[in-house]
Amino acid sequence: FREDAASNSGTKIGTTRRGIGPAYEDKVGRRAVRVMDLADLETLPLKVDRLLTHHNALRRGLGHPEATHEAIMQELTSVAGEILPYMDRVWKVLDDKRRAGERILFEGAQGTLLDIDHGTYPFVTSSNTVAGQAAAGSGVGPGVIGYVLGITKAYTTRVGEGPFPTAQ
Repeated sequence: FREDAASNSGTKIGTTRRGIGPAYEDKVGRRAVRVMDLADLETLPLKVDRLLTHHNALRRGLGHPEATHEAIMQELTSVAGEILPYMDRVWKVLDDKRRAGERILFEGAQGTLLDIDHGTYPFVTSSNTVAGQAAAGSGVGPGVIGYVLGITKAYTTRVGEGPFPTAQ
């Protein structure tokens, strides 16, 4: 909804329109529903209420109908059984594998110029794309990362909006 509103104001930044930006906003806004929250049906309704307080205000402001508590709860509880078996302490799993001598490969996506902190802001993705994110994102210590291989192209490419020096 916000991307549609922004495109009408001339401030479009380009997006996959899959909700990644709003999901990151919810995370840093401390209102996100996490996978572990699906395991606690006593507190989940309160977390959904907090989430909807924020998002329904935005939806009203953009002229869209509000999401209902019942619909969100039904959707979350219907997928909980499929998702919860995959929940684990990732840092612990990786640490156990590392201590057992197994190799761990982290793969990143997107380039440095799309990094939220080091890229061509505001035409960036919602996350860090640089190698250092492997440690922070997985929970392993930064000293565990032993080798980094970066891939580069001889020319710049870009998907979506943003600066594209080779086209100027």
